[in-house]
Amino acid sequence: MKKIPYILTGICSFLLMTSCLDDYQELNTNPEQLGNVDPRNAFTGATLNFNNCSRGHLTGLYDGSMIYMQYLVNNNGASQNSYITLSQQNSRPAPSNYAYNEYYNVITDGAGAFGLRLDNLLNTLIPLQDHPEQYNDIAAISRVLMAYEQWRILDAFGAAPLTEAFKVDAGIRTPRYDLYQQSVDGTPMYEVLDKQVADAVAQLGASDDSQVNLGNNDFFYKGDVAKWIKFGNTLRVKMAQRLERADKAFYNKVINEVLTSADKVIGSQEESFIYWHHRDYNSNVDDIQNITKSYSASAAFVNFLNAYNDPRLPLLVRRNGFGDRNNNTQNDTTFTNRFHKQYPDYCVPYEDKDSVANLREFAENRYKGQSANPAKAIDKPNYYGNAWIDFSMPILDEQGKPKEEDGKPLTTTEQLRGFSQFESRYFVKNGGARGNVNMNDRCMEDEQFIQNSQSLQAFTPMLTYPETCLMLAEIAVKKGSSVAGKDATTWFHEGIRANMVQVRTWADNCKVVAQTGPTNDETTFTDPLTDDDIDVYLARPEFQTATLEKIISQQWVNLFMQANEMWATWKRTGLPSFNAEGTPEDGVAHFEEVKYNGIDLVIPRRNVVPTPNSLNMENYNAAIEALLRDPKYGTDYDRTEGRIWWDEE
Repeated sequence: MKKIPYILTGICSFLLMTSCLDDYQELNTNPEQLGNVDPRNAFTGATLNFNNCSRGHLTGLYDGSMIYMQYLVNNNGASQNSYITLSQQNSRPAPSNYAYNEYYNVITDGAGAFGLRLDNLLNTLIPLQDHPEQYNDIAAISRVLMAYEQWRILDAFGAAPLTEAFKVDAGIRTPRYDLYQQSVDGTPMYEVLDKQVADAVAQLGASDDSQVNLGNNDFFYKGDVAKWIKFGNTLRVKMAQRLERADKAFYNKVINEVLTSADKVIGSQEESFIYWHHRDYNSNVDDIQNITKSYSASAAFVNFLNAYNDPRLPLLVRRNGFGDRNNNTQNDTTFTNRFHKQYPDYCVPYEDKDSVANLREFAENRYKGQSANPAKAIDKPNYYGNAWIDFSMPILDEQGKPKEEDGKPLTTTEQLRGFSQFESRYFVKNGGARGNVNMNDRCMEDEQFIQNSQSLQAFTPMLTYPETCLMLAEIAVKKGSSVAGKDATTWFHEGIRANMVQVRTWADNCKVVAQTGPTNDETTFTDPLTDDDIDVYLARPEFQTATLEKIISQQWVNLFMQANEMWATWKRTGLPSFNAEGTPEDGVAHFEEVKYNGIDLVIPRRNVVPTPNSLNMENYNAAIEALLRDPKYGTDYDRTEGRIWWDEE
């Protein structure tokens, strides 16, 4: 094994019990102070901006798992450097994942260090109350969240100090690492987490009127204990589903225990596990606008929506510039008054091509996705390699006649956006408004579409009703019989319907132009998604039966705001699979193959366990050695093409 250097991380590592933790504990473990702290307020502080604490979440998402899962493509063309080339000693990229850092390290003004704060609430603050038994509900909810966060860390990193973390009062300043498959005492860690959630759900089931309710201090469910119970049960199913191949007996045990009735799991949009953010960091400013400025929707994603006349398409993807009904009148003007008049057949000659490139397809289908294959960005640079397509225009004089010099016409280069933008309003408040002075004006939306950001609330979905339906459809189709009272096709249809309703609601809330935009005498900007649209889609012959491939295809669309979860779903199922063009068939989506110089590129399958402060290097190295005993993990700690224990072939 490659020896890991003793690196001082430069950040405050509570995990290693440095002076940062000592200062924090001195401030926060004074019984006289803590006895007067309301645990409800402490819960709010412990969960503030849960799993979406910074701009880094969004910018990392765009350039990581949203690329790998072919939601996005960089405007400049897909890059080899996003992937792993096994034949080369290149760096091993991995999707951005903030779960580890924010569980232990990040305490800013009310964001992050979820593990530390929840541990403090559970083990210090609540016991100091005059009647701690009245806070059993809050403790149980906190334990569910602790288990959820610990699972997210192990799911992507494979190991972390969990059992012995935050125990400096017990004399543990260098905590040992738990592995996904084995805690420090030898018990499978996934069993520990499942029991923690099951026990918390049982505790919540015993709630009575004596319990202090979180109310508005709870940005998830407003203190609704029944919804927390359903989330806990659904989380157990979700965690067990990861282990279907790694520990089939455990998987069957959990789903048979939980899925005795649909009433036990998330059963409506209102019961979806979504964090409604208090903080407004993701307003329309600076680098968080990158999804508007720097990326296009992928060909595979747009192809799948287009192929079946999916009514979600206008709500998830914006039209390109080859026609009217843009959200930007400059694009309309450029197309109608300049490009269309000069090139009525939509044929644009490129200087570096012997033949004319016909761009009619961009105008005939205004929803056009960009290739995710780096090979195409090289082979056809003017066609696939840039979202903005150049075309030559004559320079006109005051009479509208072409200017000439030395008998040759004078020309200038104009641009139209050939590839569609992904709808950014779901990710950034007022996505499409000016946020960075370097943004191209024509990337943005016209002022008439801009909303007061104070009227918009940011949200992070984590486990929704549509996802639950499609999870149960998958379980049922594999089982070959009904689950929680419904067969696979019924759950499949319900998942699609629920997602369409969810997208419609989110589009309304985010003021997506295609759903809520104005109309006028010349142009209709709205393409509202109606119940009739949903019925027509579900009546298509491709969706009359549920198969695993169809279910995961719909889960892919559903998880567009949760690309890291889709990454895990792809690893778990191998779906969507790849074909040359990312072309769907018979209701099944496919990713586009990714190559470079004829070589298949590899999507990373795990993150790298962060290197700690030198105080805990011995335990860190022991954890890495334990991980490397699994041949799937890879030949070294940073070989991200390797697999976490649960990620079976």
